[in-house]
Amino acid sequence: MALKVRNRAIRILLNLAIAICILFAGLLIYNIIFEMKIYFTNRSHLDDIAGVDKHSSEVFKKFVDEIERKTDWEVSIISGLRSKSDQIKLKKENPRNAAVDKSRHVLGRAIDINLYKRVGLHRIWLKKANSKVEWRRTGVPLIAARYQLLWGGSYHNYHDPVHFEIH
Repeated sequence: MALKVRNRAIRILLNLAIAICILFAGLLIYNIIFEMKIYFTNRSHLDDIAGVDKHSSEVFKKFVDEIERKTDWEVSIISGLRSKSDQIKLKKENPRNAAVDKSRHVLGRAIDINLYKRVGLHRIWLKKANSKVEWRRTGVPLIAARYQLLWGGSYHNYHDPVHFEIH
């Protein structure tokens, strides 16, 4: 009888160990896919910008690389080069957005980014809704200044801390 109980307990522990291994393997695979998606999306945005302004693309690449090297944040480029029609659509959605003739995105001279970092099993994100104070604490606006990028968080009439542009 004791042998049956012991064998059953071993089977339960073994199944639990297998389930935990599968869970962690899934989490690992998810994170690898997530990081690859960010990498290729960032690269795609920078390649699109390089198609119209190689210098801007190089500046933004160095800017992103420095953020990731000198802070504990990773970068997700959420917008780069925009077509005129996309900019017109954004302006219609929010009249406070730049007009086509004013948008640096249309010229390949602006990017919008989100920042993220892993804390335990989850990620903390900094997005447009986060305060300018939270963005300043990351050190990213100071890095932008070293590249002579205008930070959207410095606008007085519009909250756009995700925006960085070459003037």
